[in-house]
Amino acid sequence: MHWQKLAKIALLGTEHSRLGDATLEALSELGVDTDREAPLVLADGVAMLSQMRKAGFHLADYEGDIPSATNFTGSNAHSPKAVHLLHLMLSGPHADVLPEYLELLKKAKKTLPTAEIPAMMLRKGLPLIWQNFQPMLGEEGRWLLRQHPEWSKLLEDPTTYNWQTGSRQQRLKMLEYWRNTSPKFALELVQSTWETENATDKAAFLAMLRIGLSHDDEVFLEPALDDKRKEVRQVAAVLLAKIDGSALSQRMVQRAQRFFSLKNEKLAVQVGEEPDEAALRDGISKLQLDWAGGAKAAQLGQVVSLVNPVRWEAFFQKTPAEVLQLFASTDWQQTLRQAIINATVFHDSATWASTIAEQLITDSSSQFATFNNLDDLLELVPREAAHRFAQQKIPLESELPNQQSVLLSLMKKSEAIWPNELSLLVINQFRKDIFKDYRQIWQLQHLQDWLKLLGLRCDPALFDQLQTGWSSDAVQWRYWEKPVEDMLARVLFRREVWAEIVDGVAAKTPA
Repeated sequence: MHWQKLAKIALLGTEHSRLGDATLEALSELGVDTDREAPLVLADGVAMLSQMRKAGFHLADYEGDIPSATNFTGSNAHSPKAVHLLHLMLSGPHADVLPEYLELLKKAKKTLPTAEIPAMMLRKGLPLIWQNFQPMLGEEGRWLLRQHPEWSKLLEDPTTYNWQTGSRQQRLKMLEYWRNTSPKFALELVQSTWETENATDKAAFLAMLRIGLSHDDEVFLEPALDDKRKEVRQVAAVLLAKIDGSALSQRMVQRAQRFFSLKNEKLAVQVGEEPDEAALRDGISKLQLDWAGGAKAAQLGQVVSLVNPVRWEAFFQKTPAEVLQLFASTDWQQTLRQAIINATVFHDSATWASTIAEQLITDSSSQFATFNNLDDLLELVPREAAHRFAQQKIPLESELPNQQSVLLSLMKKSEAIWPNELSLLVINQFRKDIFKDYRQIWQLQHLQDWLKLLGLRCDPALFDQLQTGWSSDAVQWRYWEKPVEDMLARVLFRREVWAEIVDGVAAKTPA
């Protein structure tokens, strides 16, 4: 009832209406100072009731200790414009510019505007983005988070936890911290209570050893292959396989090499009926449903998936591209292609990822595109290689690659700024595509993706060139006018962000 009265008075104005005694009494009970001038009382009352309506309940009186006074230096103060730009990213219109904004902020060694930190904390998927912006909180931001019961937990110092008595989550945080700072000490923590841990905790603690994994961990991991619980054995086997040169990885290489014999440039593949006891101990299963073709295919696929693909270059004395051709010439090509993709991802091989991606892009008949783990493989392709592939492929095609193309998927993975030559190549080809004969709208959806990528990846300094050269004579210009305007608005917004962060820092740097 009081809300409706306040809304009516706000419309009429306090000079034409007045706050009734019942309303003033109700506002006073809520903590509003009703002795001030009527417009101020009205404003405070509307603000208070508005927050209560949003919350859906009466706000309780704060009974805790008031935070102590702060004394920040203000050395990382932000301009109102910088705060406004971040607000526009967090409120929706330019949300996809946020990753670039955070990267620029990091390079400029600046902190996040404190006023927008709560909005950052309320974004979906906070655990995924926390590591990206946590280093940029600054003194003020950390103070702010410490006032929130849940957010303050993110700032807890893992070194203050007790490994013996801490919760499982605290112990995992301890391991994460120490594996990043002192891997040997983290390993000692795990070893100190290993015999008393349950299987679930053992597997979780072992998995954390992937951080800073090295030969120093092998002595502890090798005996874990004989643990009574399968989940523990599996994690240990995977970690040992990732340590290039470990005893297990050497055994896996030898096991894989026995499958192959090369004579007169023809590759023969011979796989036993089932893995032996040593292979089973190293984590190879007798049958995995993920592998089509039965038990032999499953054995071949599992083993090759764990071998660093670089090993095949030395074994066959061939380049990665030539090794791929050898594998493709056998009757086991489907299994070997999937396995080599798995191995490339497993061992984070940028060289092999680039070779496979280039083959996919240049050879449209390649069967790699139908396999699993392709997205993870494309993540490994260096940005320079991705840009080079695009600059080579686009001029050879009659139109920009479609949504099923590996090149478009690859360009979506790379968040690096495009070379100007690539940006202009894409926009010029786009202009040609929309001048073609009429096609159904669904046949042009991939152009939306290229336009969006251009707006996010081009150098913002190209804005003036991008906004010229458009003509309403295009066959479907009415369909493309709005998307083009959105792309230009995105580039213009990014130019403002760059000017505020990058140019602002450059202007303050002594010559």
